[in-house]
Amino acid sequence: MTAWISHVEWHCRDAQAVADFLTALLGWAFAPHGRRYREAIPADGPRIGLLQVDVLPAGETQQAFIAVSDLDGVLARACVLGGGVAEMPVSIPGYGRYARIRAPDGTVLGLFEAAVGLRPI
Repeated sequence: MTAWISHVEWHCRDAQAVADFLTALLGWAFAPHGRRYREAIPADGPRIGLLQVDVLPAGETQQAFIAVSDLDGVLARACVLGGGVAEMPVSIPGYGRYARIRAPDGTVLGLFEAAVGLRPI
């Protein structure tokens, strides 16, 4: 059996606001599935689900890292769009850099920029 990540799901206090933020930040298009769920199907990689909940779960139990080609640019744009930097970039020699952003509703999302020549996923 072959296994892969079918989707990544984040719990959000405002799924539409996070969908709007990610659309402006990364160009993803989200479709509603009921009142509390939004889903994006990027051209590459797993599906992205946003489940609206009344209370965010404790800790970071749902975390995925979004591959980006310009980590510093995405961090700056996240701040312009009302989000913020939750964790400054951390370098992993020979592998790349990662950081975490906070969407306007407080949802923490991971970002990863691969080192030059390294496949991003």
